[in-house]
Amino acid sequence: MTDEQLLKSFQSGDKEGFEELIIKYRANAVAFARQLTGDAVMAEDIAQESFADFYVNRARYDGRCSFKTYLFAIIKHKAIDYLRRKRPVNLDEHLESGEFTPEEAYLEKEQKRLLKNALELLNNDYKTAIYLIEYEELSYQEAAKVMNKNPAQMKILIFRARKKLKELMEQEV
Repeated sequence: MTDEQLLKSFQSGDKEGFEELIIKYRANAVAFARQLTGDAVMAEDIAQESFADFYVNRARYDGRCSFKTYLFAIIKHKAIDYLRRKRPVNLDEHLESGEFTPEEAYLEKEQKRLLKNALELLNNDYKTAIYLIEYEELSYQEAAKVMNKNPAQMKILIFRARKKLKELMEQEV
């Protein structure tokens, strides 16, 4: 079933539709929360709270954006609340190294370290924009909704984020 079908089923009283949405998006929700907070345990809690928030306030969802976009907006707001109470954002590594020779593995690890260090130096908007576009593969329009921006602002933001990331990477090398 599509997300729309699952949502309609859920809104008409079928809880299994919602459970299927949770199964489908749980891993992405936790990963996004972890990217924002840098805390794996808190990311699990934020994802769970976000699904619960949607469940309780499902009447607010008007269908103007995809479920994933709406869910990520909830997660972003909950993560911001958490960060206000706790500590600054910490970005996790997202990709595991494949099978390489020892030299290639070292270079891959070093490249990831440089990227992680450069990402840590970006401001929160840049980090979030890059994560949504590059890792979650959201469209500019969907990412703009998550970040409360319009698509033009999102394009400018991602352009500037990539440019700044490139500058930081070049400084490291």
